[in-house]
Amino acid sequence: MKTILAWSGGKDSTATGILARRHGIAIDEIVTVMPDPFEREIEFMRKFEEWMGQRVTVLKGPSFEDYFWRKKVRGPHKGTIYGWPFTVYRACARVMKWEPMQRWAKAQGEHKFLLGIAKGEARNVIEPNESLLLRYGLTEDDARNLCEEHGLLNPLYAHFRRLGCVRCPKQGRVALCKVAELEPKKWAWMKEHDEDSPVTFKPGRTLGDYMSNTAIHRNSQK
Repeated sequence: MKTILAWSGGKDSTATGILARRHGIAIDEIVTVMPDPFEREIEFMRKFEEWMGQRVTVLKGPSFEDYFWRKKVRGPHKGTIYGWPFTVYRACARVMKWEPMQRWAKAQGEHKFLLGIAKGEARNVIEPNESLLLRYGLTEDDARNLCEEHGLLNPLYAHFRRLGCVRCPKQGRVALCKVAELEPKKWAWMKEHDEDSPVTFKPGRTLGDYMSNTAIHRNSQK
C-alpha cells in the first residue's frame, strides 16, 4: 500500500513528517495543494523538502482568481463573476483543496494518507488513513514544539494564528494588514478588484469599507 503524506505546511502535517522520519516510517509521496500561497510558504516548502529528503508534489487545482473571478455560464446572472467567497461557507477548502486531492488520489491505486490530526481534535480518521500524531499521542501544542525543535515551524505562524490563503475574506484587520505587508502584489490585486465583486468582502462591507480606519488604508489614499 502506498503511503502518502498530506502536507499543508501547517504544524500538524509538518510534525507528521518529522515523526515518520523519527520512527522509520517510509513515505512514498508528499503532496499538497496551494491555491493562493504566500511567498514564504513556498520558501518553507523548499526547506521542508530538503529536511525530508523528498520533493513535495504540488497538485494542480484552481487558483483563487481563476475560480472566484470566473464568469458564470448559465442562469439569470450569466456573464457575471462569482466574486469574493461567502465567509459562511467552506468553498475554498472543499473546491480548491479537498477535491483536487481526491481526484489525484483516485489514480494512485491502493494507498493511505498520513493526516495531521492531533490528539484532542474533534476530527475522525477513516481507515486506512492514519494519524501519526494520534499514534504517538501528540497534541497540537506538542506538534508545534516538535516543529520548533527541528527548525521546521512555518514562519507564517509568527504573524498569523492559523494559516490560510492570502486573499481569504475570513481574516481580520490585523491579519489583512500583515497580508498587505507580506504580499503587496496580491494586496494591490485585492484593492483593484474589490468593487468588481457582486459579493462584498465582508457581509455588507467592501474591503475598502472594512479597512477604512486602518493605517494601511490611510497611507494608500495619500
